[in-house]
Amino acid sequence: MQASRTISGRGWFIAGTALLALAATLHTIGQFTPDEPEIAAGLAAMRTSRLPMGMGMAPSLMDIFRDLAFTMTVTFFALAAMNAVILRHGDTTAALLRAVAALNVVWLAAFVVICWVYRVPPPLISGLVIWPFFLVAWLRIR
Repeated sequence: MQASRTISGRGWFIAGTALLALAATLHTIGQFTPDEPEIAAGLAAMRTSRLPMGMGMAPSLMDIFRDLAFTMTVTFFALAAMNAVILRHGDTTAALLRAVAALNVVWLAAFVVICWVYRVPPPLISGLVIWPFFLVAWLRIR
């Protein structure tokens, strides 16, 4: 069995994982920037519009937006952490690392498509920057 530290393509996988964590960090920072004046009216409407969702909860559309935004942050950090655990585990084989690289290629491709469909550039750009690292890792890991 080949040691996980000597697997060809591992560096690309590490770089992609680091970029996932960086994207999560930048996404979190972006949630705390001041509101742009161009969208102030829309954000005010989101804060006052409430949607009864059961269990005695009626979040505003802004609450739902923030929940979804922080879900992206948590998901990116979680996926980066899982990738890191797989990278660090002594029993990780090339076949496992290649399969995980392929999974990253697939979910990032879906993420990019969703960002493209809804025309949201910041996460679209993040996905387009990260995706090739896992693609190259998948192609090089043998």
